[in-house]
Amino acid sequence: MAPPSSPQVTYDVRPTSRSASLPTGRRGGGLAVGASVADRVAARAGAKLTVAAGFVLLATGLALGATTSMSSGTGFLSLWTPVVGLGMGFALATASATALGTLSAERAGVGSAVIQAVNKVGAPFAAAILGSVLNATYQGRLDLAGMPARVAGAVRDSVFAGVAAARQLGSVSLLHSVRAAFVDGMDVMLWVCAAIAVAGVVLGLIFLPGRTAAAAATEAEPAPVEDDVVVRG
Repeated sequence: MAPPSSPQVTYDVRPTSRSASLPTGRRGGGLAVGASVADRVAARAGAKLTVAAGFVLLATGLALGATTSMSSGTGFLSLWTPVVGLGMGFALATASATALGTLSAERAGVGSAVIQAVNKVGAPFAAAILGSVLNATYQGRLDLAGMPARVAGAVRDSVFAGVAAARQLGSVSLLHSVRAAFVDGMDVMLWVCAAIAVAGVVLGLIFLPGRTAAAAATEAEPAPVEDDVVVRG
């Protein structure tokens, strides 16, 4: 069964509004800013603190987004999505650069391919898990008492079908239930994302090198040795 919706769908939860899309452009702006300055921040603070700070921003933005309610509008969405993008830019760009920086020149191509493969596989895998969380919460929060079985089944399958059914039946209570259940599902999904970001903070602080360690590793690299020239008389 497909999830009822996705975080990027054009949909407004407010009963009095027509439609509004989540400001993914603002999130993308935050991502671009974070990625563009991450290397300079990492050079000063080290990869460990930069990645940890990025995940802290990411968790903060997601936790703020998880407080979305039926009365929230695009202004509130515009508040937390740039924070999410900024955190992603700091954490992901720095973590990828650090991982590749630890590899030799001969293995850099393999490392880059592995990172690209993880990105391609991880995105649909995460979408499936988070979509399941959203779908389960959406179905669990619906109030379908007294609804015909066919209508109830359609409402459970899709939030859009739920909205359409509520409007066809002229049921304000069903429309409110569908929208409220969808918002609750989004909130739970964002809380799960925030928890994953907190785990990223812990893992980054444990495994990534700090500025001192990185500098020591650079200094420990042996300088190229020139062949000795032997002069014989």
